[in-house]
Amino acid sequence: MRIHLLHMNDVHSRLESYMRLGRQLRALRSRLHEQGEPVLTFDIGDVLDRVRPETEATMGFLNADMMAALGVNGWVFGNNEGLTIPVQDWEGLAARSNAWVFGTNLRQANGEPFPFFIDTHVYDVNGVRIGTFGLTPKYDLPYEMLQVRPLDPFACARTAVASLRSAGANIIVCLSHLGLRDDRRLAATVPGIDAILGGHSHESMPKAEYVEKTAIFQPGKHASAFGHTVIEWDGERVQQVTSTPVPVLHDSLFDTAMEEVYRRYEDRVKGILGRTVASIPERLPIVYEDESVFANLLVDVLFDECQGDLAVMMTGALNASLLPGNLTLEALLAACPTPTRPIIVSMTGRELQDAIEQGIQPETYGRLGIGFGFRGGKIGYLVIAGAVVELVDDGDRQHVRRIVHQGGELEPDRTYRIITCEYLWLSPVFGPFRSAREITYQPPLVREVLIARIAEEGRIERAKMRRYVRVSADERG
Repeated sequence: MRIHLLHMNDVHSRLESYMRLGRQLRALRSRLHEQGEPVLTFDIGDVLDRVRPETEATMGFLNADMMAALGVNGWVFGNNEGLTIPVQDWEGLAARSNAWVFGTNLRQANGEPFPFFIDTHVYDVNGVRIGTFGLTPKYDLPYEMLQVRPLDPFACARTAVASLRSAGANIIVCLSHLGLRDDRRLAATVPGIDAILGGHSHESMPKAEYVEKTAIFQPGKHASAFGHTVIEWDGERVQQVTSTPVPVLHDSLFDTAMEEVYRRYEDRVKGILGRTVASIPERLPIVYEDESVFANLLVDVLFDECQGDLAVMMTGALNASLLPGNLTLEALLAACPTPTRPIIVSMTGRELQDAIEQGIQPETYGRLGIGFGFRGGKIGYLVIAGAVVELVDDGDRQHVRRIVHQGGELEPDRTYRIITCEYLWLSPVFGPFRSAREITYQPPLVREVLIARIAEEGRIERAKMRRYVRVSADERG
């Protein structure tokens, strides 16, 4: 007997590609059903991404309704669902998906399970019992801020496998948004899993790989392909697991049912995105090789919103300048798409100066931002609030002479509380930020702070004040 598992991961709100994927997946599923072959369909997480305006406007409900239209048997939350969608909206997402939603290693702050998640489920497929569970990354600090307790995924996997075997499961499948490295570790340390259908690390694997007796596979990202995993069952045991990626043809038609969902939301989305959030009297430019008014405004609102000594942001969080006139929510979201959260970290004055020194070099600000929630192009210049950076020229390069804070020079060995964003801390680009301590997450997204405070009086005039000042030869001493 052959059991077919069709699975997608890391769509990240690429809605057009998602609808094309849906059409191809539905056609394949229908052909298999006509041949008498059983099929289960799974989503392995990050189906949504708040970089997409329609997802932002509906807080992911559009994505969940599209999933329901496609027909999905099981879904595990990825980090985009878990960390960017407010917890109060999780139940609505789960209900709208019309799927079993796995939260095998997610708990409420009091340790109790969420009532709309399940730890395990057994699918009866022509008399064969397919035991399934789903895992998501254990990001302790951001989940703690959300009053969510992520459990150790490996311990939860061992418990889930034992529970499913006790429940009479013949085959065990893990839906894993942990990433390939942890999937390999999971297969090596938790026996009894027949297949791990993966995501999170965006791997494009040509076929399943085996670790011990467990097959591991993921087909890529952004709905460029979906996975087709076949489990061969001889009535007593799994004989073989094979997996192949099914490329999505990007000149193909949309899935009709999914497109109908999208059309149903159009008027509502336009109304939300079309509201005016501010009136801009002049163009606010963004550049990536220097500070700019728009970038300074962004770091200023974070400095005013959060409690810290200084604030630092990368200009790459902004993708476009703002034009004069009424500023709509859609335009502001397009200009600031990265769904990163503010954090407050502890760094010494020397560490902060090292980070600023690195950030003003062309090889850093011209570098492409990749991963860790970044949704722009270049990383861009580091902009600062609460201090002034004095620069000196050294040939064709510039260097930090000193950072002036509250009328005096930043003390090298003193610890300061720095307001920044999780990208600068999580990304390996800036070593001083990576080694920061006492990380405190803040609830709103950076762009939510910008939306709430951009219209405040005096914002633009304050943002025009230079924070990087070139010191003349006479002033260097």
